[in-house]
Amino acid sequence: MRGRAWVLGATAAAAGSTIVVEATIPPHAAYPWQALPAFDLVYGFLGCALIVVASKALGHAGVQKPESYYGDDE
Repeated sequence: MRGRAWVLGATAAAAGSTIVVEATIPPHAAYPWQALPAFDLVYGFLGCALIVVASKALGHAGVQKPESYYGDDE
């Protein structure tokens, strides 16, 4: 596999192995929803996705400046 396909394959293998391990080890959870298979995997992915979307929104809302900010019109 090359490039993106290799990364997607490795990510799918890691996610699959995580789900298998979580399904075989008895859960030690403080809350009932933490005992669901792949809960941590989905929770972590959604948290990271939310951070990316929020940071892009903040960047476009005013943190980024246009390319001609310093007046270099060439």
